[in-house]
Amino acid sequence: MTDPPADRAQAASAADGAFGAALYRLLATSGGNLVFSPACIAAALRMALCGARGQTATEIAAALRLQGHEADAAGLPEHEADAAGLPEHEADAAGPRLSGPQAAADGLRQLSAGLADLPQDGVVFRAPNTMWVQAGMPLQPEFTAVLREAAAVSVRDADFRRAAEAARLEINDLIEKQTEGKITDLLAPGVVDGDTRLVLVNAIYLKAAWAHPFPEQATSDAPFYPEGPGTGTPVTTAMMRLDKDLRYLRGDGYQAVVLPYAGPRLAMTIVLPDGPLDPLPAELASGLSGLPGRASRHRVSLTLPRFRQEAEFDLVSVLQQLGISQAFDAETADFTGITTAERLSISEVVHKAFINVDEQGTEAAAATAITMSRSVAHIPAPPVTMIVDHPFLFTITDTTTGLPLFLGQVTDPSSR
Repeated sequence: MTDPPADRAQAASAADGAFGAALYRLLATSGGNLVFSPACIAAALRMALCGARGQTATEIAAALRLQGHEADAAGLPEHEADAAGLPEHEADAAGPRLSGPQAAADGLRQLSAGLADLPQDGVVFRAPNTMWVQAGMPLQPEFTAVLREAAAVSVRDADFRRAAEAARLEINDLIEKQTEGKITDLLAPGVVDGDTRLVLVNAIYLKAAWAHPFPEQATSDAPFYPEGPGTGTPVTTAMMRLDKDLRYLRGDGYQAVVLPYAGPRLAMTIVLPDGPLDPLPAELASGLSGLPGRASRHRVSLTLPRFRQEAEFDLVSVLQQLGISQAFDAETADFTGITTAERLSISEVVHKAFINVDEQGTEAAAATAITMSRSVAHIPAPPVTMIVDHPFLFTITDTTTGLPLFLGQVTDPSSR
C-alpha cells in the first residue's frame, strides 16, 4: 500500500534529519566553528543514488537513512552504527521506511516541492540542481527523466576528456552565480580531470530577514567564553540584544530559543548548553528540527553574538565512516542506472558552506559537488616467481625526474 504524501514527506524529512545528525557528530569532532548544509549534501547524494544499483545503492541509501534508522536496517555493523550516530529513538521518529533509488527520487521530489514554497516576502531562497555530463556519453533515459521530474535538474554537456580545466571553471562560475558569490572555487584544481564523466551539484542560497529584527543601537561589545560559561580567556565580540515574546524551551542541561524569519516557514533555533558544548545531550543533534514544536511562548531577553562563518569539507572519508564504500571503489561501484557505456565510480564529494547572522537577518549558502570518473578495470597480471640468487644491479631514482640517486650492483651479498 502506498504511503500518503504527508507520510512520505515526513519520512523524507526524518531521514534527512538523521543523516544531518550523523554528519554533525563526525564533522564536529575537531571542535571549533562549524557550518554545513545537510539538505544540500543529501540532495547531491540522492541524485547519485537515482543511478546506483545493487550494493552501491544499498550503502548510499543506508547512509542517507532511507532504509530506517536502526543499525540492522541500515545494514551497518553495530559499532559502525554507533560511530555514525544512530540513537535508538531515531528509529521511532523515522516514519514510514524508504529504500533505494525510488526513495531517492521521492525524497528529491519532496525536497524540491517543499523548497519551492519558501521564497516569499522577506525571504530569498534558491536550491538549483545541475548535472554536467561528458559530451557524447549516453545516459540511461530513466535516470535523466527521474532527475528532471523529481528535482528539475538542469543537464549540461562538458568536455572533460579534452578540456577538464575549462569545465571546472564553468562549473565553479555557475555555482558562484547561484550563491550570490558566497561559494567560490567549490571544485579545486585537479578535482576534475580527463577521467571525469559526470558532476552532480546542488547549491543552496538563502537570504531571510528576521520577523523581529535586533535593534542595531542595542548591539555592543561584550565577552564571549569559547571554553564554556565563565571559564578560560574570553574574547570580545559584538553582541546583539532583543527583548521579545519568543518560543523558548528549558531542557535538561540546555536552553533553546526560536528566532522566526519573515514568513511562516523558516526559523533559526539557538541551543545554549548550561556547560561546555561537548557533553550536549546526543539526542539534541538528531532532534533539533523538532525543538520549535516543543517550545512555548515566553518573554525572552536574548543576547546573541553576530557571527559569520565559512567552511569546506572533503566528505569522502566521512561518508565512508557512514557506511558508503562501494561507490568509491573503481572495481565494484555500480552506477549502471546512469550509464552502461563506461563503468563509473565516485571520485570526490566536496562541500562548502557560508553563513552570516546580523541584526537584520541571515544570509547563507552552500554547495555540494559529486564527481564521477570512469573506472579502469584492473586485470591482475599472471603470478611470477623471482629468486634473486645471483649477481644483480640496483638503482635508486627520483621517480618524478628519473634522476638516479644511487646505482650499483651486488655480486656477493655476504661480503661487507
